[in-house]
Amino acid sequence: MDVFSMRKRWFLFSLLTVLLVLMPLLHAQEDAVTPVPRPDKWWQERFQTNQERIQQGNVDVLFIGDSITHGWDNVGKNTWDEYYADRNVVNLGFSGDQTQHVLWRLENLKWGNAQPKLSMIMIGTNNCHHHTGEQIAQGIEKIVDKLHTLFPDMKILLLAIFPRADVGPEKLSNIAEANKRIAELPKSKPFVHFYDIGTEFLDENGNLPKTIMPDLLHPNARGYAIWASAVEPKIAELLGEYTPEKPPVGFVPLFNGVDLTGWKGLVADPIKRAQMSPEELASAQQKADEEMQAHWKVVDGVLTYDGQGNSLCTGRDYEDYELLVDWKIESGGDSGIYLRGTPQVQIWDNKDGIGSGGLYNNEKNPSKPLVFADNPVGEWNRFFIRIIGDRVTVYLNDKLVVNKTVLENYWDRSQPLFTSGSIELQHHHSPLWFKNIFIREIPRGDGWKKLFNGKDLTGWQAFGGNIDCWKAENGMLVTEGGEGCGWLATTEEYGDFELELEFRLPPGGNSGVFIRAPQEGNPAFEGSEIQILDDYADQYKDLKPWQFCGSVYATVAPSRRVTRPAGEWQKYHISCVGSKVKVVLNGIQIIDADLNDHLDKIKDHPGLKRTKGYIGLQNHGTRLEFRNLRIRPL
Repeated sequence: MDVFSMRKRWFLFSLLTVLLVLMPLLHAQEDAVTPVPRPDKWWQERFQTNQERIQQGNVDVLFIGDSITHGWDNVGKNTWDEYYADRNVVNLGFSGDQTQHVLWRLENLKWGNAQPKLSMIMIGTNNCHHHTGEQIAQGIEKIVDKLHTLFPDMKILLLAIFPRADVGPEKLSNIAEANKRIAELPKSKPFVHFYDIGTEFLDENGNLPKTIMPDLLHPNARGYAIWASAVEPKIAELLGEYTPEKPPVGFVPLFNGVDLTGWKGLVADPIKRAQMSPEELASAQQKADEEMQAHWKVVDGVLTYDGQGNSLCTGRDYEDYELLVDWKIESGGDSGIYLRGTPQVQIWDNKDGIGSGGLYNNEKNPSKPLVFADNPVGEWNRFFIRIIGDRVTVYLNDKLVVNKTVLENYWDRSQPLFTSGSIELQHHHSPLWFKNIFIREIPRGDGWKKLFNGKDLTGWQAFGGNIDCWKAENGMLVTEGGEGCGWLATTEEYGDFELELEFRLPPGGNSGVFIRAPQEGNPAFEGSEIQILDDYADQYKDLKPWQFCGSVYATVAPSRRVTRPAGEWQKYHISCVGSKVKVVLNGIQIIDADLNDHLDKIKDHPGLKRTKGYIGLQNHGTRLEFRNLRIRPL
């Protein structure tokens, strides 16, 4: 062998030896708990941008994480604007970061006078390539401790590391072990609130779909919407935004904390109610309401039941939704939440150790909760319930107890679950206490868009007068009436569509929803009007049927009267396809008409032939409140 070859071999051997010695040292510098910066230019620039934002002040919430949190700036921007734009949130998500990089950032940011109220942490997925589950958990705990040192009064919402499906079993095992360990942190650190929302991203079979995470790691726009929806109740709670006056974003109160407005006594079951004539149902409802008033009371803002009457139910029906309910029972207590009039999400003090939250009456599908999550008897518990189609998800006190499970039709097991129905608080001979009851309805089908952003009149204009008497108020679209005020119209025209909105009338209130209306002329006749009216006001007792609430004004009378008393929120679902118009009021269809069958009225009502126009809200001289206005062009 020549001298050159020997030297070459010696060099390669020496280099390999040096690498073998240095690699453990290099890796040791990148452990999960030792703060380390990253040299990337963009990383340094984003760090400086974060520093400048913090120096501006008004820092109430911190989002801390890696690329998944970073994505709120782009893919998740629309959802961010809806949930967080008004909450003074600073996004401290950096693509590619691991726990050690977050620690460096927290140590080196100059926080000044910042005093954030809440931090949401979701970090650790990038560590799975180099660290064990125990090491990842140690890094996350170090972040939690650093934040607590910086801001002792700040609450921390610690999320489990999100599911991913782009790596092998060993790395997934590291993540699972880390999640298992950090779930225990609240036991020793009461300022930490652990929440695992991972199943929210999975389908009914437990798989991670590319329709939510296209690369099986990063959420798309739909994924960010799922994330925000899942954590919103907890974020609102920790920020103190959990009252009837200030409910979680997207939710509205079902219980106002003052009286029983929006509720009624229970009449029979859904099948028997459907068999009653309107007169029979009205008589039975009057008796049920009298019984309700005797046994259900509001005491110090809490809905209380003495255990001696019957169940309480919502004043109208609901389809798909998310429901928040705080509840409390005494020793031996028993109750439940009926969804679409069907039993039930169980509430009880079970002596055999089976907790609350299960779908108690299921026979073919799971009926017991996944885990025991009840607080001790006498303490408050919180349900987060979601029903979409016939599948139900339940979180009890932040723990998943029912996961996308089919709710069976208890009243007729040969039939599928009812598509809509009331929400009921079950009577079971036990005193009960409820509070903080909120609902977020989920419209069926894709393509829905909001007509009202809850903040201002963007997307609206006034015709036939000025816009000054219309305003946004506490998330509602409101008019006080008044001289010179015009009707409010969308800035876009619509032809075929589905429209949903809620409205609230004062006693004697009068308004309407204009459909396919032009800018000029009387929109009720140049287009069409779906009447809004306090049917029960004495001044309207002599009206014609085609003038009552729910009518296509002056054209088609409602098939039945299903309006609620003035002061209660009511809901319209209006569908226009060609000449066909359908109106659902408070969950009950009252109009199914073909306007072509009414062309004998065309001389006075030319709007019957219109196929496109503006959506409008009528000003009729009284205060009117609207909310949750959305449309689905067809």
